[in-house]
Amino acid sequence: MPLNDSHNAPGYVCGRLIAAYELIVNRTGQELPLNDLTLSATNPAYVLPRLRARQVQKALARMRRQNPGGTARVEDYIADLAARLDDFPKRLDSEQGAQYILGEAHQKGAGLPF
Repeated sequence: MPLNDSHNAPGYVCGRLIAAYELIVNRTGQELPLNDLTLSATNPAYVLPRLRARQVQKALARMRRQNPGGTARVEDYIADLAARLDDFPKRLDSEQGAQYILGEAHQKGAGLPF
């Protein structure tokens, strides 16, 4: 199933964000810690801002030196995703967790606008 850019359920958007973060960090030859990836599926309010402040910011800084225009597109893309949420959910129930898994898979399949 392709990426559904009009689907703004919090679980789906959080799944897309973690997938985008993972794609960004992987682009620089790094990986996000497995425990952060696992915990983000149940507690996005704790994990997503922390990842953004640490590993993702470092990866974006490295990417910016090599491809400023591509990095700007990715940063705008991430900002658009984050703007779809009023706040990061503290906990995802089972339905939101399923939406999270779909959003993550769809985003990984679609990639990012590098």
